Amino acid sequence: MQNPNFSGYFSNSDAKVEVTVSIFQFEENGITILYSPALDLSGYCQSLEEAKKSFETTIGEFFNYTIHKKTLAKELRRLGWSVKAKARKLKTPGLTDLIKKHDYLVEILNEKQFTKFDHKVSVPC
Repeated sequence: MQNPNFSGYFSNSDAKVEVTVSIFQFEENGITILYSPALDLSGYCQSLEEAKKSFETTIGEFFNYTIHKKTLAKELRRLGWSVKAKARKLKTPGLTDLIKKHDYLVEILNEKQFTKFDHKVSVPC
């Protein structure tokens, strides 16, 4: 499996913070899946390029929705992130914390052939 090169997931004129999230790429029943446990989001399709587009769309919709509802910081905290809004500091949860929270991640690690890579994501704040 190759490491997909992503373009920016979200862009607007607001200030933003860049964070690095881990992404797991694997196949299931002939479908390529990209999963970010730090955001608990995935994208999928039969080809890597289409799965990448699906993933970018999913993350864009996540940010659009949570920003519109003014719940981005609350949602990131729910996902285990450390959020200091005034200082514009974000810290993603560690892999061991994510393993404790996500049974699906445990299944990926134990039962799937996967590729893990880290990718910078621009998070509006």
